[in-house]
Amino acid sequence: MDNTNILLRRHSVRDFMDKEIDVDLLKQIIFEAQRAPSYENSQPWKAYIATGKTLESIREVHKQKAKNREKSWTEVTPPLGWQEHPKNNIENYMKETESLIGENGIKDLLSQNAILFNAPAVIYITIPKDSSHYSAYDVGAFGYGILLSAYHHGLGTVPAYEIIRYPGEIRDHFDIPEDESIFMGIAIGYPTEGKPLSTLVMSRDNLDNILQIKE
Repeated sequence: MDNTNILLRRHSVRDFMDKEIDVDLLKQIIFEAQRAPSYENSQPWKAYIATGKTLESIREVHKQKAKNREKSWTEVTPPLGWQEHPKNNIENYMKETESLIGENGIKDLLSQNAILFNAPAVIYITIPKDSSHYSAYDVGAFGYGILLSAYHHGLGTVPAYEIIRYPGEIRDHFDIPEDESIFMGIAIGYPTEGKPLSTLVMSRDNLDNILQIKE
């Protein structure tokens, strides 16, 4: 496979430089992500971006909640259990992460979680309440479009449960209608050079484990 392919080069970044992103660039990324396909062109997604003082306010609240180990929750149902195949992948991910960055790297990761990875911007994506799985697929495609567009423009990203596990801190800063559920958060910014959390690339499952082709 061609390792210049953007699909193979993009990876999650969990440590960002303290460098602002131009608002017009953020708008361009969302504009490009809107090319994602959706059921009957329903485009069920909405995006809310926190930067500057708004994000600093959210970050400070989040840091205190994480420090106090406040119970978290999400507005969409998280996985309540895993079947064997994804469960094994999660276990391998944890082992691989520890082997690549070590105990100190894990501590650094937890610290970065608490401050939302020090990202200069965070994108919150919502989905209409009571949406079908088809809309969830559509919103996922939109979110992945954000990741690829950001990479194309020289930015790093990480979609993370951590970002949305205290929905109140988000709704306190945005006018999000009650008929929308906060679905996913994406931290975006310029990767901190030379940091393991900026360069960490995880492996993927063997193709033979996920693919069947009948001729």
